[in-house]
Amino acid sequence: MEDTGQAVPDGARSTSSIPPVLAPILMMVFWMLLGGAAGIKIMQSIWRFLGVEVGELTIAVPVGAMVGALAGALLGLINNPRLLVLLMAVFAGASAGGVAGRLPWGDVGEIGGQVAGGLVGGIAWAIWLLLGRSKEPRL
Repeated sequence: MEDTGQAVPDGARSTSSIPPVLAPILMMVFWMLLGGAAGIKIMQSIWRFLGVEVGELTIAVPVGAMVGALAGALLGLINNPRLLVLLMAVFAGASAGGVAGRLPWGDVGEIGGQVAGGLVGGIAWAIWLLLGRSKEPRL
């Protein structure tokens, strides 16, 4: 009898350009950069809202970057895909809300818009999660 085992052709193998060990590190770096940028933006908004004229670049930027990068590093430890979608929805909503709120109401509207946009992003995630669960087959 002949050996009827099928060999996998070389072209069908999955080749990844990123080693599996490097992927979590890159995800954490991504969240640290995103968190640092968000921290700077929030700290500058708070700085302007409080009316402090001195230290916006020398104090608010480094403090906001460090706090945001630390928060981003902690967020980078999350492995659950549903929670990652939640984080991205909240970040996207907060960014859009901040821009939309700043246009008519200035710095106060930017902070309020970020909060409102983050809430809308979280609500959109909850609706997505509920609709996704209703489509899953029941066991």
